[in-house]
Amino acid sequence: METLRETQVMEIGVSSRFVRYATLGGTWGAWLFDALDATIFSFVILSIAHTFGATLGQVVSIVAWFLLATGVGGLLLGNLSDRIGRKRALLISVLTYATGTLLCGFAHSVTELSVYRFAVGIGVGGLWSAAVALVGEVWPASGRAKAMAFMQTGWSAGSLLAAVFAWTLLDASDPASWRRLFMMSAAPAYCVALLILAFVKESPVWLENREFLRRNKTRAGLLQIFNADLRRTTLLALSISILGMFGYWIIMTFTPIYLQSVLNVRIDQAPVFLVWTGVGATLGYLLYGVLAERVGRRQAFAVFFLGIALAVPIFAYGARMIPLYDGRLAWTTGNIAGIGGLSALLGFFTGYFSGFGAWYAELFPTSVRSTAAGFCFNFGRVGAIAGIKLVPMLIPILGFTLTYCMASVTYLCAAALVFTLRETKGAQLTSGN
Repeated sequence: METLRETQVMEIGVSSRFVRYATLGGTWGAWLFDALDATIFSFVILSIAHTFGATLGQVVSIVAWFLLATGVGGLLLGNLSDRIGRKRALLISVLTYATGTLLCGFAHSVTELSVYRFAVGIGVGGLWSAAVALVGEVWPASGRAKAMAFMQTGWSAGSLLAAVFAWTLLDASDPASWRRLFMMSAAPAYCVALLILAFVKESPVWLENREFLRRNKTRAGLLQIFNADLRRTTLLALSISILGMFGYWIIMTFTPIYLQSVLNVRIDQAPVFLVWTGVGATLGYLLYGVLAERVGRRQAFAVFFLGIALAVPIFAYGARMIPLYDGRLAWTTGNIAGIGGLSALLGFFTGYFSGFGAWYAELFPTSVRSTAAGFCFNFGRVGAIAGIKLVPMLIPILGFTLTYCMASVTYLCAAALVFTLRETKGAQLTSGN
């Protein structure tokens, strides 16, 4: 009898581990292609402006619509995740951003492209909300930060893949090659949706919480995160996200343009340097997870925010010091390694993104976990709209380099603000609300 019990316990343990790793693998893949579809736009801003005869400011406005949509998607699909389940919301999100990206390849105007990128943003925001709740509820407290850190590497892998796609699919002699890039980038996401459908299981914590939600339907409402007991936490978490996103989206949106403007790098060469940003980010995400498990969520955030505040001007001014040949970056091993090292340093300190998932999942109860995490994280992107709208206006006044470096100011503010929220290291996530 004792042997039978031991066998049953072992089988349960093996099954539990399979569910955890299948969940982590599925969300990682979804997040990877989420990042691919989100970041390819930065490689084609100038090409799109040429195709439609638009100004840089008009095309950058498409990024603003995308960022706004991530906030809307994070809140609405995050709330849907709390109501119908993490897995279903995950699938809806993947299909939404995949279809939006596919349609971008067929756009006939800036307005039409804005609509399709808005759809991509809805899916991108919704996916993060469902994914962090699912991984956070499936993974034990002892390894949650590391699991979230691994999931976050899907973003750097997706950004890296976006650079590879742009490098191979964009053609400097064909201004309309950006259409092919969007179409090809959409296809893999549909395959990931099938894998999630087949292998990812619903969160047991959410399943146990369904009865509570049936008896307390209003407890999963969209505005519950602003109730007196959660309002302070919600607003502080949102503020940290805004500061972190403000700087990040300036870097993400304008680094390719910076390289093309300052170093006169061709459109099909710029992605090579951003490959190094993805490599550095992957290392940063993983190290952040280890650091957060050892010293806590707040201290790890502060270290990485301070690090990237220094890395931004090092990258910007370091790039300007690389010698040019006839006004262009010489395509030599030394130059590529130099700009690649600067890019990797910049990418490494974006590792703070690993922290949002675990910390926000631990700060809020099960009935609104996905709603709150989705709102705080994704409406941070909405706050970043101010940054990407300001940059084109400030470049003629301050110059590209100094304007680019204003991202550091927001990171310094974020490093101080993280200490206003409570530490959650070791928190247990249950269905008890």
